[in-house]
Amino acid sequence: MFRIKRRRTLIRLLSFITAGFAVTIGLAITGFWMSYGLRMNIEYSYERSLSELSDHVDNINLSLEKAQYAGTNAQIIGIASQIRTESVAAKTDLSQIAISDVNFENTSKFISQAGDYANSLSSSLALNQKLSEGDRKNLGSLYDNSKKLSLQLSDILSDVQSGKITLFKSERALENLDKSKTQPVSTVQSGFQSIEDNISGLPTLIYDGPFSDNVLKKQPEYTKGKVTVSRDAARKAAAQFLGVDAKSVTDNAETAGNLPTYNFKAGTKDIYVSKSGGLIVRMLDSRSPVSSKLDYKAATLKVDAFLKRQKIDSMAQTYFLTNNNICVINCAFVKQDVICYTDLIKVGIALDTGEVISFDATGFIMNHKNRKFPAISVKQKTAQAKLNPSLTVKKVSLALIPRDGTREALCYEFKCTAEKGKKNIIDYFNVTNGVEEQILILSQTPGGTLAM
Repeated sequence: MFRIKRRRTLIRLLSFITAGFAVTIGLAITGFWMSYGLRMNIEYSYERSLSELSDHVDNINLSLEKAQYAGTNAQIIGIASQIRTESVAAKTDLSQIAISDVNFENTSKFISQAGDYANSLSSSLALNQKLSEGDRKNLGSLYDNSKKLSLQLSDILSDVQSGKITLFKSERALENLDKSKTQPVSTVQSGFQSIEDNISGLPTLIYDGPFSDNVLKKQPEYTKGKVTVSRDAARKAAAQFLGVDAKSVTDNAETAGNLPTYNFKAGTKDIYVSKSGGLIVRMLDSRSPVSSKLDYKAATLKVDAFLKRQKIDSMAQTYFLTNNNICVINCAFVKQDVICYTDLIKVGIALDTGEVISFDATGFIMNHKNRKFPAISVKQKTAQAKLNPSLTVKKVSLALIPRDGTREALCYEFKCTAEKGKKNIIDYFNVTNGVEEQILILSQTPGGTLAM
């Protein structure tokens, strides 16, 4: 009797112990996953802040580079405003990256000084004071440091995004550093510490060509006054554009918004036709070219022939980008020797067959209209005299560029070089008031020209 009771007691005790052990393990596992989830949320938050910090510093760097070539107070004041805005945003991101063993004093100080100096410079220039040689040296020093910081942040972000390192892995690497007596290959801490050690403060920024993506949120100019067409009429327009029978063009829903379209499919091609006027807005072939038998020059001839077939006149080829065996060439409308960067058509040529593999007339349809250009009130020589003295003018043209909102500006387009031909700069001066409207820094890549 007593044996039976003792046995039951023992069984109950073992059951309680087993249950308790299971509960403990369950709580431990739950705690682990909760902790892991928390750590991953922090990881993602850090990575986002690091990415945004890198973007803001890149923008500061680009603005400081443009400041090297600006020739007027108004342009430098505008650039200084951009630097101040990016500086505030960069400091906010930096404050959200809490990494142990790293004091961000130098990095934070530099970002603050860049914003403060831009603010001070803007105030003095607003009083019509000229940019001194000392100011230009300070801007040059800031640019050098911002470029260094931009590159280092880019390297750290690349390692984090590729999974080569994480913030938590680098924390553990530092914790084990004394035990292993070996230097970790790469850590966020070591990267930021390198920035801190190297950066110094003040002395004691397309493809697609300029403005090509300026598709404003407004009613399209080119479709104003045009009648609404039926889907069948739009289908015929699509078939004619593609050079196929209308029966092979099938329906593929519609697109709403400020430029509503009827959508169709024809084989591997998607094509969009505006409801107003039945204009071809976009066409994209999903086929992937397998090789590059043609070069850029051959692609330009294909574009010329295509535009002629489509009876699209008065277009000039400007910038291009080659990628994945496709060469996309920008064509801007030209009127009275003025190139209108606002009115843009992009044509993509497959470099294996030479066929048109993409077409985008969105910029043209959104902006093209019957314009009367303003009278030129400022002589070219007067505008050119305002150029930064470090720039060497290679070509001057007239260009229409978009500005803020719906405004456009007719400008002198000064294509220049700097630093003994190592840099290509385009500077735009308004022909009516002499204002320096925009500066672009061109960068040549294997695929084409980037304008920033």
